[in-house]
Amino acid sequence: MKIAWFANIDFQEGNAANSRIRAFAHGLKKNDHQVFLFLLSSTHFNSGGTNKKNKGFFNGIYFNYLSSSVLRPNSFIGRTFLYQKALFNACLLLFKKRNYFDVVFLYNPRLVYFAPIYLFSKILRIPVVIEKTELEASFKSSNPLHKILQFTDKLDARFYKYFCKQLIVISDKLFDHYKVYLPQTIITKIPAVVDLQRFEDSGKNKNKLFTVGYLGSFAPKDNINGILKAFQKSLNNISNLKLSLIGYDPNSQITSKNINSLKLGPYINQTGLIKYDEVPKKLYECDLLLLNRSGDSYSHYGFPTKLTEYLATGIPVICSNVGNISTYLEHNISAYFVEPDNYEELGTAIIERYTRYEEFNNLGENGKKMAETYFDHNLFVPVLESILMKAVKK
Repeated sequence: MKIAWFANIDFQEGNAANSRIRAFAHGLKKNDHQVFLFLLSSTHFNSGGTNKKNKGFFNGIYFNYLSSSVLRPNSFIGRTFLYQKALFNACLLLFKKRNYFDVVFLYNPRLVYFAPIYLFSKILRIPVVIEKTELEASFKSSNPLHKILQFTDKLDARFYKYFCKQLIVISDKLFDHYKVYLPQTIITKIPAVVDLQRFEDSGKNKNKLFTVGYLGSFAPKDNINGILKAFQKSLNNISNLKLSLIGYDPNSQITSKNINSLKLGPYINQTGLIKYDEVPKKLYECDLLLLNRSGDSYSHYGFPTKLTEYLATGIPVICSNVGNISTYLEHNISAYFVEPDNYEELGTAIIERYTRYEEFNNLGENGKKMAETYFDHNLFVPVLESILMKAVKK
């Protein structure tokens, strides 16, 4: 199959969307399918200039920024212009290659952003497969842009029946949401996945590192301030602890202000943006990994890809028990659960890790086994192939 894969992400930074798409793209390519990744616009994740080329091959995967730019303009007008240019180029591409591509694959599309691609694919009779890993409509925010996205998410669900041949969702909550609008027979759940091979060569340090790590998006759902407060509590018992905040933080000024107000500056390392290939190394510099998702409905609709990467390292994980996490993991066996939005409990759990060091090491090894059992991307490449084939044959 020749797959035109459209996404509104950057390509080389180590975020969740990148990890999921790249794992599946490699799996499909290994099975002799041709994957073409088309990026609609550069995001704030590329503010550090990670992506230098607007098209080419990276680790064997073809990518193309359809705006012809890897730079994100500072102005709203500039970003709007580049996005419209990308949409025009996407439609032109589909028209020129209408007899070449077998299927169009849309990652987390929203009507407000992807409408021309929906429409052109329909007109040109190229089947469309859609993947949803989050539900913006469930996100509580007073931001006007978020309000628009919430509204269009509701519209999307109603439009899918006209454009979508197959729908992939990442969680049970998303499955239940979309089955109201679409036949269940065309909806498939594929959980978060991880490319385990990425973590084979890095190796885990067996010594006590006394370094707590967080890797993620630093969005409100990640409750970074709760992590800081929990870390402050744990410092009262373990004075030589360090905290590594890994990844690009769009709210770095707020984070730094909170760090200073809690007097945590000497104990915290903020890495800034890291590349996809740097993720394993940064995680292996820690001997405890945290996932502190908030308890709002947005967290329950998604599934954190970073959790699967955490588990793949064999490093013990403390995580808030949200969404489908407890479907795959067991408290105090393969991960250590805390209630969301409870920094006191999170702080106590951090202390517990260093009090029961070897027991938690075993917990980390059990977590790695769960990653191999439930989240290995190789398990789901055949499922994805089947979904794409069904779409093509309809």
